[in-house]
Amino acid sequence: MRPTIVVLIAAVLFVGCNTPSAETRAKEQLEKMKESIPDVEAAALGQKVTAEQVKRAQEALTKSSEYLGEANGKLDAVTVNSIEAFQHAHGLKGDGILNEKTEALLQDELAKK
Repeated sequence: MRPTIVVLIAAVLFVGCNTPSAETRAKEQLEKMKESIPDVEAAALGQKVTAEQVKRAQEALTKSSEYLGEANGKLDAVTVNSIEAFQHAHGLKGDGILNEKTEALLQDELAKK
């Protein structure tokens, strides 16, 4: 009887040692969640737009006080963040993509004054 109890206790301890801790499981879940979230900024930075489109957008964003950098036609993180802020302010999805609606609103901004 005693050897059976010892074997059972040893088996329980062995199984208990091999299961991941709550902290390990939480870290694994966090990593899975991070992987499932799309990288919006990377998508915006990778969009196919011309330097002229970006420069016009930067000029309009400057006029609307959303962009403080130089209008140089380079699509960088500051420009993308400014586009996102402009989109949010105008009721659009803030994804940083220069789509038709965003460009039209930016052109309206340039036409003011």
